[in-house]
Amino acid sequence: MSDYLAYRIPNQQAERKVGSFELIGKDDPTTNHFVLSNFNQNKQYIFVPNDLDFEGTFQAHFSLEEPKVISKEKYLIYGNRIIEFLRNQSMNKFVFSRIKKIGFDSSNCLKLFEKLCDTYPNAFIYLISSESEGTWIGATPETLIQTVNDSGFTMSLAGTKEVGTQEWSPKEYKEQEWVSTYILETLKLNGIKNIEGHGPYDSEAGNLIHLRTDFSFDLDSNETLSLARNLHPTPAVSGLPKSESIALINQIENHELDYSRALYAGFLGFVGNRSSQLYVNLRCCQIFQDAAYLYIGGGYTEDSSAISEWEETESKSKTLISVLEKL
Repeated sequence: MSDYLAYRIPNQQAERKVGSFELIGKDDPTTNHFVLSNFNQNKQYIFVPNDLDFEGTFQAHFSLEEPKVISKEKYLIYGNRIIEFLRNQSMNKFVFSRIKKIGFDSSNCLKLFEKLCDTYPNAFIYLISSESEGTWIGATPETLIQTVNDSGFTMSLAGTKEVGTQEWSPKEYKEQEWVSTYILETLKLNGIKNIEGHGPYDSEAGNLIHLRTDFSFDLDSNETLSLARNLHPTPAVSGLPKSESIALINQIENHELDYSRALYAGFLGFVGNRSSQLYVNLRCCQIFQDAAYLYIGGGYTEDSSAISEWEETESKSKTLISVLEKL
């Protein structure tokens, strides 16, 4: 049974293909391929299409192991420990994620993809079904890197609230500043020239508003994947300092038996000769026969409240749940 790929870049037509996801080395260059990376970047794939007609060929692959779901009570215990840790250590921010399980008929995967495309025209929508990674679907608002010819673009997307709620707090502005500073410094360290920033400003994504800062710069299209690998993961999905945050994530987020987060908060998209679009894999879920497992995270600082972070993850889950419930 072939692997399956469907994706819709904002303001473009959806692409649907069958073929296979093939592993590549972390430092291997690639062009004119759809690229998929897990969070830890120890598994990266390119999609190699075959000549079969995609119509009627979708059959979901399911992972053997279902992710672990923790209760609200356990989440709050972890959350309070994280806040105490941040107050006593040299870490500024830590992104803690959890999983929410809801019932879902996997035969509706294609319908869900189409509905997400209709509901979120400004998001990157994808559906993949891979023998090695199972079936995943998502609607992410966050660009990692976009290039057209010799022009590059990225964004700092940090700070979240529901539409119509309170004003931004110092905590959200601090998060946004940290992520923006990290991106700017990483671009400079990679020799990127003519960097221009714009923001922060409010950016709506479904039922949520994020603080966003845009960065444009000069970039040879052949350097797109290399820069993406160096930028990822930004503090928006890991924390700060970066290496310490990743180590802590892999220590305490036991979503899977053999690795943390799987494809959640990794990156994916198309890398081409003249243009590329890579996105951070947020607002996503892993599909099983009768259930969808939503991966949702929140950014902790020493000023965080564990219950507020729980509520933020609940708000983020509505991006998918509001559409799933309509099928």
